Amino acid sequence: MPHPSFHAVVLAAQRAGIVNPLAVAAGVSHKCLIELEGKPLIAHVLDALAASPHIGRITVSVDAPETVRAVEAVQQYEECGRLTVVPAEKTLFDSLDAVLSDQAQKEDDTETPYPCLITTADNVLLTPDMIGHFCGGMLDNDADAGIAMTAKDVLLAEYPDGQRRFHRFADGEWSNCNLYAVMNTQAMAAARAFKTGGQFAKSPMRVLQAFGFVNALAYRYAWFERDRAFDRMSRRFGTVVKPVDMPFAEAPIDVDNQRSKRIAGEILNIRRRQASPTASMSP
Repeated sequence: MPHPSFHAVVLAAQRAGIVNPLAVAAGVSHKCLIELEGKPLIAHVLDALAASPHIGRITVSVDAPETVRAVEAVQQYEECGRLTVVPAEKTLFDSLDAVLSDQAQKEDDTETPYPCLITTADNVLLTPDMIGHFCGGMLDNDADAGIAMTAKDVLLAEYPDGQRRFHRFADGEWSNCNLYAVMNTQAMAAARAFKTGGQFAKSPMRVLQAFGFVNALAYRYAWFERDRAFDRMSRRFGTVVKPVDMPFAEAPIDVDNQRSKRIAGEILNIRRRQASPTASMSP
């Protein structure tokens, strides 16, 4: 049976009142417009999504739609009816809710907003293989929502400087891959706990309110194995949330700072040379 197409949502907005230092250094208004290997970050992400047979329509959520409409890839995908650019709301949750709401769907009754894949405009190392693996994992695990995660040893074995922060559990450490799935309206209802958006993990009170004291403490001190921690979180929110293991060392690396920008640029350069027809002829 053919697999259902995922509606891809690309989050490209900047936080209100905050100018991204990488964008400033590159002389552009938004981080998603920074160029690596000859094209803006957002173009790398859109090309990967458009090349995946698991992805149907694509929605870009950005605070200033006119900025991304100047990108050639955005223009091309809009013209062929594959992509829609919408103004972002004040928080990540509100932006996603606006894209997936019943009101938004009235403008296009031909497609359902679910299942939905969510990523960011700086996730430049995303590939169709990664997308296929994650979407297939979500369809197989019968969850309402999911998060892509790569094991610490998989990442660091290939890129020792690829990531500095990991989610620690009793049975190991993982990094998230800026790749998420919302499969139905039940998952969106549970996500309202994060409605205030912003730097959620940096606010202890908001973490406590959302996850509960014991769960927050358990995460802080890695009391539980990862699957048990996700089971507890699922019960807390009344929806099934599961991780999908990603066997791709590059998957957790996005463009967050100068270090990760350099690493991402090097990987993209290697990919470009490997894909070049003349690469195999070089000495």
